[in-house]
Amino acid sequence: MTKKYKPTFKHKRGFFSSADELVDDIPQSKPAISSQGQPVSVQPKSEAKPMHYQNTPKPKVEPTQGLKSKKQSSLPKAFQKRPNFAFIDGQNLNKSIQNQGWSLDYKEFRNYLDKEYNVKKAYMFIGMVNTNQQLYSALQDFGYHLVFKPTLATKQGELKGNVDAEMVLYALTQINQYDKAVIVSGDGDFYTLVQYLKSQGKLHTLLVPNEKAYSNLYDSLDIKTDFVDDLRQKLEYKKK
Repeated sequence: MTKKYKPTFKHKRGFFSSADELVDDIPQSKPAISSQGQPVSVQPKSEAKPMHYQNTPKPKVEPTQGLKSKKQSSLPKAFQKRPNFAFIDGQNLNKSIQNQGWSLDYKEFRNYLDKEYNVKKAYMFIGMVNTNQQLYSALQDFGYHLVFKPTLATKQGELKGNVDAEMVLYALTQINQYDKAVIVSGDGDFYTLVQYLKSQGKLHTLLVPNEKAYSNLYDSLDIKTDFVDDLRQKLEYKKK
């Protein structure tokens, strides 16, 4: 049994009126009666003819100065293109570069993200180590937004902070804040995130720190992939 559609919007008298309501509201005029009781015909008044103004000079419109035309005016924020964001696996980036025998200039890397990928906000997900406060301050000065995760010592004495969940969370909860995302990691744990961003048209580039050591899961995706190790000449830190 199909339900009949009932409109939820009700017209309010005074704002919207139907044709019947308009007719009912028109008062019916009564015929004029003479002193003898006979109806008297009443001639309709002649309609006033509209006045025509000829050769009336048009008012001059002074040109506005300092005002932008409609074409020059900025678009509403809803239609403006959003910036790109970068989501950086700090530990994967640092270790991958060190394993290749060189150090990354993080200031130049931040500038490279801006120039090459139009990244206006770069989140770096990194493990918190109390003795690295000076490093964290420098990274913030370079323009990174740091997201910390507590670190744990492995059996080999190596400090490790798993930032996977935080990085995925930030990338998804802020998906409407950016145009495209640059994912900086070679860790296969981010495969699902990269796949989803691609399906939503939100992935710009997968930027892999080490071409020789990254998950082959990404080979199955038709995505733009760049490698940081190809940029050693530009981004290597050189002591001054």
